[in-house]
This record gives sequence, C-alpha cells and structure tokens, in this order.
Amino acid sequence: MAPIGIVICNYNKKDFVVDCIRSVQESKVQNFDIYVVDNASTDGSVEAIRKEFGDSVTILENEENLGGSGGFNTGLRVVIDKGYEYFVCLDDDVLVDENAILALYEYMEENPDVGMAGSRVYHMQMPDYIQQCGLMLDFEHGSAKTLYADRLEDGTLPEVIECDTVATCSVMIRGSVIRETNVGIMPEENFIYWDDMEWGHRIHLAGYRIVTLAASKVLHQMGANVRKPNTFLNYYMWRNRTNFFMRYTPEDILEQMSVQVLSSVFDALYESMYREEHNVMQSISYAFHDAMNGVKGKAADYKILKNDANDDKLIEYISDKKSYYIISDGQEEDSVYLRNFLQHVNPDIKEADKKENADVVFHLCPYIFGVKDFSRKEIYIDSERSCIINEDDVEAVKNYEYSKLLFIYMNQGVFLAEAHHMREQGADYE
Repeated sequence: MAPIGIVICNYNKKDFVVDCIRSVQESKVQNFDIYVVDNASTDGSVEAIRKEFGDSVTILENEENLGGSGGFNTGLRVVIDKGYEYFVCLDDDVLVDENAILALYEYMEENPDVGMAGSRVYHMQMPDYIQQCGLMLDFEHGSAKTLYADRLEDGTLPEVIECDTVATCSVMIRGSVIRETNVGIMPEENFIYWDDMEWGHRIHLAGYRIVTLAASKVLHQMGANVRKPNTFLNYYMWRNRTNFFMRYTPEDILEQMSVQVLSSVFDALYESMYREEHNVMQSISYAFHDAMNGVKGKAADYKILKNDANDDKLIEYISDKKSYYIISDGQEEDSVYLRNFLQHVNPDIKEADKKENADVVFHLCPYIFGVKDFSRKEIYIDSERSCIINEDDVEAVKNYEYSKLLFIYMNQGVFLAEAHHMREQGADYE
C-alpha cells in the first residue's frame, strides 16, 4: 500500500476543495491515497467531488459539522486503522506544489526524530509573500508568534525552520507518533482553532522535532482580513487560547502567564466596549468564562452572535469634514490605511498641506489607551481605528489602567485555581 494517507477536511468550499484535490493529484510522485472528509456541507461539495474524481478519492461524510478537529479526526481514524506510515492534513482552501508532499515525505524518512513537518505556506492572492513557516509558543506572555508572516520570499530564509507547532493547513505527521505515544489525534474538544497548535505541542512534548520545509510549497486562501458575519472566530479563538495556556504553561511561570492572558482578555473586552461592539464583547466574555469553567466542544448557539464590529463613531465624525491632516509619527503604513479609509467613507474630504489648514488633525498612535494628551486638539487614532473624539472617550481612556488592574485582581485567583484543577485532572489525551 502507499505510505501516505492524505486527509482533506471540507466544509462548504466546493470550488476550493475540487482545486485542492486536483493540485494533490498533479503531484510528481503518487505515493499516497486521498481521503476527503465532508463536514455536512450544503453547497453540493460531495456531489462535485464525486463527479470530478470518481473512485480516485475516498469521501467520508459527517452527518453534522464537527469543526476542524472533528472533521480531520474522522479521516485520521481511518488512516490510522489502515496502517499508513504518514498522515497528511490539508485544508480545503490549499493548493499544493507538485513536489510539496514528496518533500515532506523524504525529509521525514531521513529524519526519524521529526514528528511533524509543515509546508512553507504562501498567500493565495500574493504568492510571493509568506503566510507562515510554523509558530512559536510564548508561555510567558500567553501568545503565539507566526514565523515570517507576510514576509516577501527573497530566498534568504533557512530551508528547514525549527518551530514549536505547525498549522494543519498543510502538515505531515509520523504515524508511529500517534500509534506508539499518548499524543492522540487532534484535540476534538476545541472544535476549531488552537486544535492544531495543541496537537503540535503534544508531539513536541513527546520528544519530537517540529519543522517547516521550504521545499514543500503551498498556497492558502485564508480570508483572515475579511470581516466575518458573526462572532464565531472571537469566541473560539479566545476560549481555546486561554484554555491552552492554563493547561500547558510551565508551573514556574504560571502566575506570570495569568497576568498576561488576563490583560489580553481585558483589552479585548474594553476595546469592544469602547467601540460600542456589544456582540463582540459578549462573545469574548462567554469565551473567557467558558475557559475558566472548563467548558469545551461546540459552543451553544446563543454564544455566537452577529458581528457588530464597526467604525460608526469615526464615520459619523468625518462625514461632514472637508479636510484632514495626518501626523504619522513614523507609522507610515497605518497612515496609508487611514488615508484610504477616509477617502472611502467621505469622497469629498481632502488632505490639507499642513495641519493649520485642516478641519481635523489625526494623530496616529501605537495604542489608544496609552494616550496621555486629553486636550482634544488632535484626534488620536490607532491602527484599529479606535480614536478619542469626545469627553466620554477621554474618560474611558483615563480609566483604562485602573480598570485593568481591577479585572486582573478580581479574576487571577479563580484563573490560577482552575488552571491547577485542569492539571490535577490530567491531560485529555493521557
């Protein structure tokens, strides 16, 4: 039999998944079998795959949407049972280079200490720019850093990049790691997001190296900059990130991490309140409390709300302005985005040659809650377009630091107690 079982997880991406499968089948070496897991799509995905590929692809149909981890696990259970030496996970919106699968296979054959190897992922719309080369986990700050995100591919990066974990948009896993250790398959209790990060970290904890390879190239759609219709992403990202660091942070820096994660949660809540994004704030609040209470799996419907992220306050403010001036303070990229935004919202507004001639002066800053000038002679604005326009804004910014300290003080004890409780119960995969 072939040494590689490829699992593609699809949910309502008929056109993308057909292109993805076709790109895999155009690989130079055909040392694999393809399994497509459909997560109860309603867009005719299954019919389109059958029509295009017939028996060359095995389709596994879930009766309901089990999320990314549940979907992949449906296929992983099959490839584990069939005895493949290596498993490949691919997102439905990926296109693989003709050498991508072979490069992963040859590297893992030559390096038995590698448990997971990922492709070098490029943006679909900007194929010269890297989307990611794996991720590094920062337990002190309770965050993850995507390696070389949005960097132009200039050929100077290492061919092999060591990392802590790899996103499963294109990754190969050594079968013996899953069969012979307690790593297990993807953490299905996450439903989606941070499931692949946690899986890679478990493999790392089992003593294996994690790498990404330049020789394995893929394009990935990932519309991260497209506004989502609901708060799905807000809920799962915050819940699963918080849960991950509560569970896996080393004991000696657990207290330090708790301050950082609680600070981040507070910032997200306070910013949403400040921008009058009440649904976003509510979903993040649900996510935080669920993480603290060990709630996992698919969220109750009432926790996923219509996305009300907005720039309404700024739009209303500039609607009748005739001219503007931007003080960039070195934030040139942000000034370009702001200029484009102003022109889009108010096509009649003009950029003044100096601030004395402008109806409104915008002063770009790193973070609106770090501003100390409350004279309101200029409109301070950050990269998220949070800005200080009126006296209510001034009061909210003034109260930010004290409110954050209060939030941390109120929640840290419960946070640490729940983290220790999780550890006493043991990891879900043990």
